Amino acid sequence: MSQLTIVMYHYVRPILESKFPSIKGLEVNGFKRQLDYLESEFDIVSTEDVIASVKNAKKLPRKACWLTFDDGYKDHFKYVFPELKERGIQGSFFPPRVAIQGNKVLDVNSIHHILASCDNLSKLRNRLDQLCRDASISSLELDRLWGEYGVANRFDDEVTIYIKRMLQHALPEELRNAITSKFFEECVGVSQSTFSKELYMSTSELTQLVNEGMYVGSHGSQHYWLDRISPQDQQIDIKESLAFLEEVGAPTKDWVMCYPYGAFNDDTLSVLRSLGAAVGLTTEVRQANLSADDSLTLPRFDTNDFPH
Repeated sequence: MSQLTIVMYHYVRPILESKFPSIKGLEVNGFKRQLDYLESEFDIVSTEDVIASVKNAKKLPRKACWLTFDDGYKDHFKYVFPELKERGIQGSFFPPRVAIQGNKVLDVNSIHHILASCDNLSKLRNRLDQLCRDASISSLELDRLWGEYGVANRFDDEVTIYIKRMLQHALPEELRNAITSKFFEECVGVSQSTFSKELYMSTSELTQLVNEGMYVGSHGSQHYWLDRISPQDQQIDIKESLAFLEEVGAPTKDWVMCYPYGAFNDDTLSVLRSLGAAVGLTTEVRQANLSADDSLTLPRFDTNDFPH
């Protein structure tokens, strides 16, 4: 059996020294220590190694590990890339087109920074519910939504995950966008267009990653929950992301898809197969078995699952 440990990263930065010291991410020194650990316990493999394994049954090392970095953050260019380069390790980076070319802060990142800037999340939840009532959402419906989404998980308490899910997809798009923009302006105190330039890599930085041996793959165009849009819209979104990859010089043959939010369905898989994808990355937490798993639905561990 070909076992593969895939590690997923998001924010990697000097968090305690930043403007958002309470944001959930990995300190740069913690990242370096984690790389020390992973290099001591595993053989770090490249994306090309993984693709060759799923396409041609090429054997990976017995304890293979693949490093993946979601969302195209400036953190990854500023802190991750130099460290990987110095160690001779390839990282695989998955930027959504709209964050890079559209000068847009992804909803998920707006919410993260709102939460990191807010001193009292219970009050924020109450304000959220009141804005929903003002928009004619009944208290009964809000109680139902709380019951469905206010359920703690391994990373978030019930209030935090409720706010996240309400602003990510539970509310109607127009309403959640309006509330997110309002909270972002009040809590973060800077325009989203200005903030996006600070948060994400530029196209030239992505091209530099490709030119220096890193891998850049698809994270969609609009960072949609793909399982919540039509098959036609999924195809449009994924094709847009591939055109973006071509623009930055990234490969679009036997390419890798990293699902935003880990969300996909059978229609997504059909679209990916029709467009020649070799690998798809989910957020299911376990070790991948390339002999048994569908190569388009590979699981990943979170950075928090390993010492740092």
